[in-house]
Amino acid sequence: MPYEIEFKSLSNPIRQSVVDLLAKRPMSVRELTASIDVSQPVMSQHLKVLRDADLIYAKPKGAQNIYCVNKAKLDEIRAFWTAHWSDLLASLNEQEEE
Repeated sequence: MPYEIEFKSLSNPIRQSVVDLLAKRPMSVRELTASIDVSQPVMSQHLKVLRDADLIYAKPKGAQNIYCVNKAKLDEIRAFWTAHWSDLLASLNEQEEE
């Protein structure tokens, strides 16, 4: 299935929370750890998973990184998901009519 890595990375509730927060505004690791109440090493690991899936990216700002949502990638996944489920539901409706 396409986007398996991306969906797997979003299967974790902490990573879902990170994406939700970053969708509102870019944030530093410190802001994310304060908002989600996890340690910095734990947050860094979750950020790595999301970066590896290309769902977020980091912009250097002085001595820290500011994390942002990769809107283009999320739009791509949303389009796939919408088309996939639309096709599936249409197929199920056809089966019911038979």
